[in-house]
Amino acid sequence: MKPFLVPALVLSLVSASAAQPPLRIGLDTQATEWIISLEGGGQVCDLAGKPLLKLAPDEKLRIWWDSRGVSDPATEYRVQVGRAHSATEAATVMKRLRELGEAPDRMKVPDADTWRVLTGHFGEAGEAEPMLQKLQDLGYDELWVASEARPSKPRKGRALYAITDRYERRALPTGGIWLKPIGELTALQGKGHYRGRVEILPNAQGRLTVVNTLDLETYLRGVVPKEMGAWEFPSLEALKAQAVAARTYAVANRGKRAADGFDMGDTVADQVYGGRDGEQSLTDRAVLETEGLFATYGGKPIQALFMANCGGHTTDVANVFGGDAPYLHAVTCYPTKPLALPYASGVAVTAEAQQPWLSWELLRLASGAIPADRLSGERLARPATAEDLAQPVRFLQDRLALENEPLAREGNLFLALARALGFHRVVAGQERPQDAAYFLPDALPGDRLLAAFLTRRGVVPASAWSAREPITLRQALQTLGRLWQELEPFTPGEGSLLLDRQVRRKRGGPEPLALAPALLLAEEGPDGSLKLVSRADIQVGDRLKWIPGEAGPAQVLVRRLDPDGAAWDRYNPMAHWRVEYTEADLLATVRKRIKVPGIKELRAQYDDQGRVLDLNLVDTQGSPHRVRGMHIRGLLGLKDNVFRWLTVGQGASRRWIFYGRGWGHGLGMCQTGAYGMALEGSTFQQILQHYYPGMTLQRVD
Repeated sequence: MKPFLVPALVLSLVSASAAQPPLRIGLDTQATEWIISLEGGGQVCDLAGKPLLKLAPDEKLRIWWDSRGVSDPATEYRVQVGRAHSATEAATVMKRLRELGEAPDRMKVPDADTWRVLTGHFGEAGEAEPMLQKLQDLGYDELWVASEARPSKPRKGRALYAITDRYERRALPTGGIWLKPIGELTALQGKGHYRGRVEILPNAQGRLTVVNTLDLETYLRGVVPKEMGAWEFPSLEALKAQAVAARTYAVANRGKRAADGFDMGDTVADQVYGGRDGEQSLTDRAVLETEGLFATYGGKPIQALFMANCGGHTTDVANVFGGDAPYLHAVTCYPTKPLALPYASGVAVTAEAQQPWLSWELLRLASGAIPADRLSGERLARPATAEDLAQPVRFLQDRLALENEPLAREGNLFLALARALGFHRVVAGQERPQDAAYFLPDALPGDRLLAAFLTRRGVVPASAWSAREPITLRQALQTLGRLWQELEPFTPGEGSLLLDRQVRRKRGGPEPLALAPALLLAEEGPDGSLKLVSRADIQVGDRLKWIPGEAGPAQVLVRRLDPDGAAWDRYNPMAHWRVEYTEADLLATVRKRIKVPGIKELRAQYDDQGRVLDLNLVDTQGSPHRVRGMHIRGLLGLKDNVFRWLTVGQGASRRWIFYGRGWGHGLGMCQTGAYGMALEGSTFQQILQHYYPGMTLQRVD
C-alpha cells in the first residue's frame, strides 16, 4: 500500500541579496534582577561593546535595576468590541464608538490580516464593568475584557548596578549592558543557557528586558525541540516539517514585538524557545537538513501557524482570527485509507466473539508454560484437575529454580498451586488467624493462613473461597499466572509499529521485533479487554505489546486498538479530553473574561466537524454574551473549541462536564498529525502541502 501522497512540490531557488538578519528574542520583561555567569568567563560591556567589568569562569554576577519605588504596571485592561474585523469593518466600529463619546484604538491581529478594536483604559478588570454594561445596552453582543501592554515612558533617576559575589557594587550604564562570554554560552540563573548575544536593558515599566540576538538557524535549534520535541515525536520528517514551519513563522513575524524592543518572545504567544538547554540532536538534524527552506504563498512567507492537536480536523482562519488565507483552510487529519500491515496467527485460535475469559495471565502462560490451544473458552470452562496443571507447574518450578514439590491432587486447588510454588513458607509469623477470620468464610477447609495471604495479595478473589461450583481451568490458570507474577514480575514489551515492521519503544529508537512461527495474535480493546484473532491488519503507528517465549522471539503479539481512533493526531494525550467544573468554578473561570451575575445556559453553533464557531452565554438576568473564535476556549478554560457538554444537578449544585478533543487554535499544521503522517511514510514536503494547501517551498540562501 502506498503512503499518503500530495501533488508534487516545486522547490524553487530564490536569490537573496543578503542572509537573513539576526533575530532579537525577548527572554523576559518582568524581573528587576538577574544572576548571570559566562562560559569560560568574559566581560560585561556597554551596548557599544566597551568593556566595563571582567568575569572569571563560573563567577556569578547579580545585575540589579534600582527601581526606587514601585515599578509601573506592565499591563492594563481594555474592552475589545466585537470579533477581529477587516480594516473597513474596524473603521466603521471605531466611528460608531467615537459618536458614543469613546476614544477607541485598533490593534492588528499578528497572525491574520484583521484588526481588534479596543476602547477604555483600566487598571483592574472590574473597573471595565460599567463600560461593558453601557455597550451591551447599546446592542453590542460580543464584548471582551482584554489584558494589554501599557504604553509608558521610562522614569528618570534610576540606576543599573552589578553586584559581585564579594558584594561589591559597580554602576552600569542605564541604557543597558551586553554580556560577552569567552565561550559560547551566557547563563541566566533560573532561565537557561543561551548562544549568541545577550543584552539586559531597563524598560519602560521599571523592570529589565533580556534580549537574545542570534541568527535564524541557531534560534531554530532552540525552538523546534520545544515546539515538537524528538522525545515526543521521534520522526525526522515530522521534525523537518516543524523546522520549516518555525523558520517561516519567525521571518513572517519579525518585528511583531518591536514596541517591546525585540522581534518575538520565547513563549507560546509567539514560538517557545529554550536556548541551548532545549537543543536535541534529532531536531538539530531537522533544522540542518531544511536550512534556508520557507513555506511561501504568492512569493511571500506564509503565516505558518501550527497547534499541538487539531481534534481530527483543522479549521479556516476566518473562524479564529477572521480574514482569509487560502493556505489556512480546513483539512482533515484522517488518512483516506489507513496504512496497515498484515499479521497472522501461527496457531489456530478460538472463534468465540468476545472471549471474556482471556487475560494477560493466560497470555503469558501461553508464551511457553501451556500450549496455545489450551486457550479455548469451552476447554477453560471445564473443571480443573491436577493433571491439567502438572505440566505448567513443573515449567515454572524449573524456570524459577524452585523445589520440584508435587502438586497435591486432593484439597483446594488454589492452595495446592500456591504450595507447589513455595508460598506456604512465607505465611508463618506474619499471617494471623484473626486476619483469616476477617477475610475468609468460616467453612473454608485447609490452610487458612495461606488462603488469607493469597487474598491479601490479590491472587485469589475473596469470593472464590466460598464458591460452590468447581474451580474451572480458567480460574486455576489465572491464579497460576498471578503466582508467577508474584515471583517474577513481568511487563509486556511495548512499542509503536513502524512502516518497515520495526517497533519504536517510548523514548527509544527503531528496533526489529522477532516473531515466533507459532505466534499467538490478540487484540486489546480500548477498554482493556482481550480477544484472540487469526489475523489482523495493523495500522502503522498502532501500539503493540508482546511476550517473548523461551527462545527469545515474541510468542504472543497483542495489537492495542487505540482509544483515540485512527486519525493522524491520535498520539497526543489531548486527542480526547474531559473537563468537569462545579457551578462556582465555571463561573469563576468565566468571570476572568467577562462579568456576569451567573450562568443560565450556554448555546453553541458548530461546523460540520464539531468545532464551536459561535458561543452564547446567557446569564441569570437573561442577557446574552457572545464570543467567537479564539475567545471560546479561553472563556471556558478548555483546550480546544471541539467540545460538547452535559450538565448534572441544578442551581448551585450543578456540574458542567465537557467532553472534547484537540489542543490549540485549530489553524495550520497539526503537530501530532504531522507525526502520524510521517509514520505512514509522508515526507516533510507532503506534510506541509497537506496542512498548508497551495503553499510552495522556496529556499533563501
